[in-house]
Amino acid sequence: MDDDEGLIWAAVAAAVTLGASTLVRKALAKGWTARRGVVPGGPGGGDASWKEAVVYAAASGAAVGLARLVADRALHAVKARRAPLTPPA
Repeated sequence: MDDDEGLIWAAVAAAVTLGASTLVRKALAKGWTARRGVVPGGPGGGDASWKEAVVYAAASGAAVGLARLVADRALHAVKARRAPLTPPA
């Protein structure tokens, strides 16, 4: 793989991962707001308790981490299918 192709794959990977993470964060915030009324901004903000802020942080961290993993694995699968079976001579 030449440097230009590697740079293109890196840019695509960054865009896909960022997009997946953003979608999951927005979906989680929307669901949390529908269920609890407000997304906790932090325990110092006064709109949420420490417990609620910690639970939201853990849930959002796990959801975004999972989305990044799925996006990364899917991108690697696509990349592997596009790779030539024999290296160029």
